[in-house]
Amino acid sequence: MKKTPLLLICLFLVLAVAACGSKGNNNPSEASASGSGGQAAGKEKIKFYTFKVSKPDEPIYKAVQAYNESQDKVEVEYVSLVQNSNSTDFMKKLDIMISSGEVADVFMTGNEEELLERASRGVVEPLNSFFEQEKVNPEEEYNKVIKLDDQIYGLLSSSTQWLTVFNREHLEKAGLKLPEMGWTWDDFRDYAKKLTADGHYGTYFHTWGEYANIIAYTERPNPQLDANLNPIFDDPSFKYFFELRRAMEKEDKSVEPYSDVLASNYHVLQQFFAGNASMLAVPSYVVRAGLNQEKFPHDFQMVFAPVPRSVDSQEIGMTSIGGGGLAIGAKSKHKEAAFDFVKWMTKESYKYTHEIPTYKGVDGAVLINDFFKENTDLIDTESLTKTLFDPRIKVANTFSVPYGSELKTIVENGFSNYMLNNLSFDEVKTTMTNEVKKVVEANK
Repeated sequence: MKKTPLLLICLFLVLAVAACGSKGNNNPSEASASGSGGQAAGKEKIKFYTFKVSKPDEPIYKAVQAYNESQDKVEVEYVSLVQNSNSTDFMKKLDIMISSGEVADVFMTGNEEELLERASRGVVEPLNSFFEQEKVNPEEEYNKVIKLDDQIYGLLSSSTQWLTVFNREHLEKAGLKLPEMGWTWDDFRDYAKKLTADGHYGTYFHTWGEYANIIAYTERPNPQLDANLNPIFDDPSFKYFFELRRAMEKEDKSVEPYSDVLASNYHVLQQFFAGNASMLAVPSYVVRAGLNQEKFPHDFQMVFAPVPRSVDSQEIGMTSIGGGGLAIGAKSKHKEAAFDFVKWMTKESYKYTHEIPTYKGVDGAVLINDFFKENTDLIDTESLTKTLFDPRIKVANTFSVPYGSELKTIVENGFSNYMLNNLSFDEVKTTMTNEVKKVVEANK
């Protein structure tokens, strides 16, 4: 008779311990993105640090969850360090975390420069040996990889490719056909003149350094430096593009004055979607932005063409591809597992994020139709597919430097002086050259 209460007490204790052990981690910033919210026994566990929020409807979170469910070897813990999706704030927190001794197996960056700056400090693991082990040439598999000194330090999580977007109504009203691959910047100027009408300009140029010389970004290995890290402002494209910008503003009146653009602090896409500019040379993030009617209300269809080439170029199809990076931490003890995850994200995550991958093994027409079949009133999927997936598209054998953002600022300042102070190109070229040399020397 006395044994029954004792057995009951033991049973209650066992159940209580089991209940405590099942509570799990309820912190929304640190969660395993698996289907059940837990980590499967026997899986190698790695941590993925990102600036994307930790919410079930976040596309990157969905992709990580899908990866965890796709195999039985690796379990990824999704760690969001910020809740504002700001990559700059994220990188600051990640740097502090790593400097304090924490280990990041895999992390995401907002752009190539953020990744390469960490690579230059020894924080990032090169990927060359992983590809060699698999006997894979990554530059045949991907449109672009993130390299520094011939070492591959990261892969792009998605692709943004330079192209030209048109307002279909303006294009048809001007009686113009959609340009074909191989059209030049002289052609672009001619289109801008013909598209300019009462109420809108033919095109728009933003204040960013890319818009001082788009050719440098689409046709040169580096937009400011040669292979020996010397400034390239003697390259004919710089004088050509600076003078093109001034002529389009002063002579043709086909573009909004640079001083007005500076004063207005526009979003790069604002004037196009407002109907104040008929065409825009821009990275392909314009496509998805055009679906955000709350931010960019408009009712015209976007149609697309390749970015123009330089007048003296014999090659067609040159463009620039960029995007956020995926990197493996140099101190990770799970590098093979981390590489498996990175590789999967570059090849499969687009199904959940609906972003264009840099991985070449996709059917472009199927992908574009799947992404935008319900938005054909706003997006011409035929011209978009032709523009993004034309087999003639090529990217220069590019290289980047960790201090690229500093060099870009120098060009922005030089171009601003050229436009606002009516200086000659040779005057601003001298200043830009000297400033770039100082930055390069300081980083040796």
